[in-house]
Amino acid sequence: MSVVSLDISNLNASGSLSPSITGLLTLESVSLQGNGFSGEFPSDIHKLPRLRFLNMSSNMFGGNLSWQFSQMKEIEVVDAYDNAFNGSLPEGVIELPRLKHLNFGGNYFSGVIPPTYGKMEQLNFLSLAGNDLRGFIPSELGNLTNLTHLYLGYYNQFDGGIPLEFGKLTNLVHLDIANCGLTGPIPVELGNLIKLDTLFLQTNQLSGSIPPQLGNLTSLKALDLSFNMLTGGIPYEFSSLHELTLLNLFINKLHGEIPHFIAELPKLETLKLWQNNFTGVIPSSLGQNGRLVELDLSTNKLTGMNFLYGSLPYELGKCHTLQRVRLGQNYLTGPLPLGFLYLPQLSLVELQNNYLSGGFPQSTSNTPSKLAQLNLSNNRFSGSLPTTIANFPNLQILMLSGNRFSGEIPPDIGRLKSILKLDISFNNFSGTIPPEIGNCVLLTYLDLSQNQLSGPIPVQVARIHILNYLNVSWNHLNQSLPKELRAMKGLTSADFSHNNFSGSIPEGGQFSIFNSTSFVGNPQLCGYVSKPCNLSSTAVKSNSWKITAFQKLEYGSEDIIGCIKESNVIGRGGSGVVYRGTMPKGEEVAVKKLLGINKGSSHDNGLSAEIRTLGRIRHRYIVRLLAFCSNRETNLLVYDYMPNGSLGEVLHGKRGEFLKWDTRLKIAIEAAKGLCYLHHDCSPLIIHRDVKSNNILLNSDFEAHVADFGLAKFMQDNGASECMSSIAGSYGYIAPEYAYTLKVDEKSDVYSFGVVLLELITGRRPVGDFGEEGLDIVQWTKMQTNWNKEMVMKILDERLHNIPLDEAKQVFFVAMLCVHEHSVERPTMREVVEMLAQAKQPNTFQMQ
Repeated sequence: MSVVSLDISNLNASGSLSPSITGLLTLESVSLQGNGFSGEFPSDIHKLPRLRFLNMSSNMFGGNLSWQFSQMKEIEVVDAYDNAFNGSLPEGVIELPRLKHLNFGGNYFSGVIPPTYGKMEQLNFLSLAGNDLRGFIPSELGNLTNLTHLYLGYYNQFDGGIPLEFGKLTNLVHLDIANCGLTGPIPVELGNLIKLDTLFLQTNQLSGSIPPQLGNLTSLKALDLSFNMLTGGIPYEFSSLHELTLLNLFINKLHGEIPHFIAELPKLETLKLWQNNFTGVIPSSLGQNGRLVELDLSTNKLTGMNFLYGSLPYELGKCHTLQRVRLGQNYLTGPLPLGFLYLPQLSLVELQNNYLSGGFPQSTSNTPSKLAQLNLSNNRFSGSLPTTIANFPNLQILMLSGNRFSGEIPPDIGRLKSILKLDISFNNFSGTIPPEIGNCVLLTYLDLSQNQLSGPIPVQVARIHILNYLNVSWNHLNQSLPKELRAMKGLTSADFSHNNFSGSIPEGGQFSIFNSTSFVGNPQLCGYVSKPCNLSSTAVKSNSWKITAFQKLEYGSEDIIGCIKESNVIGRGGSGVVYRGTMPKGEEVAVKKLLGINKGSSHDNGLSAEIRTLGRIRHRYIVRLLAFCSNRETNLLVYDYMPNGSLGEVLHGKRGEFLKWDTRLKIAIEAAKGLCYLHHDCSPLIIHRDVKSNNILLNSDFEAHVADFGLAKFMQDNGASECMSSIAGSYGYIAPEYAYTLKVDEKSDVYSFGVVLLELITGRRPVGDFGEEGLDIVQWTKMQTNWNKEMVMKILDERLHNIPLDEAKQVFFVAMLCVHEHSVERPTMREVVEMLAQAKQPNTFQMQ
C-alpha cells in the first residue's frame, strides 16, 4: 500500500523528524506545520520524486537549507515559515521548475536576496519577510510577473528604496514591504498595480509626496503609509478608491486640509491621520457611510501638530459602527454630537485638549454602553454630571479634568464597577465625596483635586484596596483623616494638602511613607510630619525585642532601634520606610521598617519563618539581609547599605548623565541575574512582585543588587487575598494581565524588568514623561518605534553618546520581548540573562 499524503499538522509533536520519512517514495504531500519539531530537516528530502507540497511552517527546524533542489522536479509549494533556519537564502530553489509558492519568512536567514530569485517567473507567492536580510532589494524581482503576493519586510533592513521595476508586477494582490528601512520616494510605477487590494509600506523612511498614481488602484482595500517622512497632501485621486476600508497615514509630515471626499469613501472603516500637520475642519459628512470603526486625527504632542478646528461632525453621532475615536490636541469647538457617547459599539473616545463645550450628554436609552475609555479633559464642558453616568458599566478610564463641570458628584458614580482611573480635577464640583465611590473597588487612580468639595473623606474609600494614587488637595474638605486609610496597602501617593482637615495625622500603615507635602495647608492638622499634637508617642518601642541574625553581627537590637528617626530616612515605599544607620564599629546598614503588617503578625502569621527563608538567600546580585528585629508592634529588616542608592534615583536624577551605556548594560545584566536566581535557583522559588528601578540598588562600584524581593506578599491584612495591588507592583511597572486576573507570577516580574530595560535605554520614567495623560513608557515606546529595533535611535537617552548601536538594538529587543502583551510570549529570566549577555557579542545574538 502506497502513502500519498502525510498530514501530522498541529499535533504538538516534538523532537527531530525521522530521516525515514524519505523512504515513503510515493509521497506527494507532507504537512508538518504547527508542531515543535527541532533540529535539521532531513537533507535527503530530494529522494521523494513525486513530492509536490511541503509545509513545515511553525516549527523549530534549524540549520542551513542545503538540499539538492535540482532533483525536486515536481515540487510546487515550499513553506518554511516560522522556523529557525539560518545562513544565506538557498539559491538552489531557482532550479525548481514548477515552484509556485515559496515562503522563507520568519526565520534567521541573513545576507542579501539573490538577484537570481528573479528567474523564478512561475512563482505566484514569495515571502522573505521577518529575517535578517540586508543590501538592496534586487530589481530582478520585477521579473516575477506572475506574483500575486510579495512580502519582504519586518526585521529585514534594506538599503535604498523600492525598485521601480516593481511596477511590472501587475498581477500583485498583496504587496507588503513594511518595516525594513526603505528610503527615497514611493515609485509612481506602483500605480500600475491595478489588482492590488493591500499595500503596506509603513514604518520605513520613505520621503516625498504620495504619488497621485496610487489613485489608479481602484481595487485597493487597505493602504498603510504610516510612520514615514512623507510630505504634501492627500491626493485628490484617492477619491476613486471606493473599495478602501483602511487608510493609515499617521506619523508623517503631511499637511493641508483633510479632503471632503475622505468622508464619502463608501467602505472606509479605519482612518488614522494623527501626528501630521493637517489644518482646517473635519469633513462634516465624516461617518455618513455608516461603516467607520476607528477614527484617529489626534497628535499625541509628539513631533507634529494638527490644527483641526470647527465642531465634531454631526454624522458621527449616527455612525453605529464606531469603536475608537481619537481627536485630541486640536482646536475643535462646540458640543458633542447627539448620541455620540452612547453609540452601541463605541469603546474609546479621546477628545482632550480642545475647546469643546456644552454639557455631559445624558443617555436616552437604558441599553448599557460599551465605552471603556473616555477622555474629555482640558476642554470647556460645563454643567453637572448626570445620574446616567451609571450607563457606562464598562468604563475603565474617565478623564474629565480641566473643565467647568459643577454640582455634586452623583452617587451613581459608585456603579462604575470596572473603573480603574477617575480624574475630575480642576473643575467646580461641590458638595461631599459620595460614600458610594468606595464601591469602585478596581480603582488604582483617583484625582478629585482643585474643586469645591467639602465634608469628610468617606471611610468607604478604604475599601478600594488596590488604589495607588489619591489626590484630594485644594478643596474644602474637613474633619479628621480616616484611620482606615492606613490599611490601603497599594497607596503609594496621596495628597491631602490645602483643605480644612483637623486632628492628628494617623500614624503607621501607609501614612508612614507620606511626607509633609502631603498635608501642608491644613493648619488644624498635627502630629507625625506636622506640628506635634502633645500626645504620647506611639513610636517604636524598645521592649520585648527579638533579633534573628543571618550573619555574624557585632551589634544588637538597641543599635538597630536607634536608627529609627526621621533624620535618618533615606527612602519611602510601598513596603516600608528605610533608615540609614551606623553601627558602633562604623558599619553602615539600611534598616527597613515594614508597613501594613498587623500587630503580632510576626508571631501569628508565620512572618518570622518567611523572613528566615529570605535571610538564607545568598547571591552576589541580591541585597544581603543581615537580620530581622521585631516585637509585637514593629518589624525591622537590616540590610547591607548601598551607598549609591537606587538605579531609579541615579538614572532619573542629576547623576543620570554620568551613567554611561557600559554601566547601564552591566547593571541590566547583574539585576537580571539576581532575578533569575530568585525565579529558578533558590529554594523555595520566589516571585519578586515589585520589580522596579527603585528596587535595584547600587553599591560603591555601581554593582546592581535586587532589593525588596518577596516582601510584597507580606504587605496585606491578615487573611487577605494575595490578589491585591500591594503584590502587583508599582504604577507603570504592572503587567497588563493583572487588570483582569488580579494575580501575579514570574512573568509579571519579567514584564516589570522589561520596563526597567526601557528606562535604561530611554532615560525616562515609566510614567509622567510623555506629555499625554495616562501614557506610559511601554505605550510611548511602541508609538515611537512600532517595536522596530532599527528605530531605537529615536528613543535613546539624549545623555548617551557614542554607544555601540548594535548593543542598544539588542537590549531594546530583549525589552520588547519582556513587555509582550501576552505573558506566555515573554521569556523566562534565565532566557533574559542569556540574551543580555549575548548583547556583548552581537554576532551570536539571534533575534526571534
